[in-house]
Amino acid sequence: MSSISVIVPVYNVEKYLKACLDSLITQTLEPQEIILVNDGSTDRSKEICEIFVQKFKHIRLINQQNQGQASARNTGLDHASGEYIVFVDSDDFIVEDMLATLYKKAVELKADMVKCGVWRYDDNAVTKWWGIEGNDIILEGKNAFFRAFFDSIINSSVCNAIYKNYLFDDLRFLEGKMMEDNFIKPQLMLKCNKIAVISDILYYYRQREGSAMHSFDHRHFDLIEFNDHLKQTLIENDLYEFFEGDYYIWSGIHYMMTINNATKYSSFFAYRNHVNKLNEYLAREKLHRIIFHLNDVQKKNVKNDKKKFFANTKKTLEKYTKNPNIFWLKTKLKNWRNKGL
Repeated sequence: MSSISVIVPVYNVEKYLKACLDSLITQTLEPQEIILVNDGSTDRSKEICEIFVQKFKHIRLINQQNQGQASARNTGLDHASGEYIVFVDSDDFIVEDMLATLYKKAVELKADMVKCGVWRYDDNAVTKWWGIEGNDIILEGKNAFFRAFFDSIINSSVCNAIYKNYLFDDLRFLEGKMMEDNFIKPQLMLKCNKIAVISDILYYYRQREGSAMHSFDHRHFDLIEFNDHLKQTLIENDLYEFFEGDYYIWSGIHYMMTINNATKYSSFFAYRNHVNKLNEYLAREKLHRIIFHLNDVQKKNVKNDKKKFFANTKKTLEKYTKNPNIFWLKTKLKNWRNKGL
């Protein structure tokens, strides 16, 4: 048995929950505890949890009213006693030696965070979603952490990793956000002394239609809010000047993701407050400012591979500003505004 607390937020996942829990109880390294936080499920999820609790002494179930995944994770953290923390979403599952591999690396390297690769899984195929190639990457210092973050060596998800428990002593997930992982990751990195990224692909992320990430509601604007949050974090830690170009690219990608999701799901237009908020963001013309910034960056003396990256990003952003969906959306918003909606 290891000193690992596995935290699993559970909400209406009766179809997938057993596969998730089976992958946890068959680990080659048994965790100290598995904490299931039932976030007010209305299907059979609670019943499935109770069956596993009766069979396995190291599994605990905590029931709470529905407050969202961030709250469920925070509840798990409040009750976790292990030296290390691992998060697993209840519709995902993990490779049988994930805990053993991450734990061994964390102890061996004295790392505060160790991240592994991720498979993307659906009913038809399994594909590599995120991960590095080759040798392990060892990072020390906030400059190295954020360089890896912007270069996607460190991804935003909290699930494909193991963490020292002390990182969460005074840190919790921001509740009410769809993408709470984004908000906590910079703070987690700043508290670390050493981060390791390994090439082993040990986590299965289940992509399913109808999930929060594949529909649209007002919380998709969290990406825009996160841009401001990230910028403030960089400023407070004297990193903004160094990562300014990366921040603008990151901001632009999040901005166009929000626009793309908004135009993809027609039900979005039924909500006046969503429309007004998007209109506010569109009025900023952030994409145009980002393109101008990228033009300036390209003129500077940067490495050839980075020039190519900036050039490709610039093309992508220009493509989105010319996207007819966006012009249609702007026209639609203008018409609604004129009607007093």
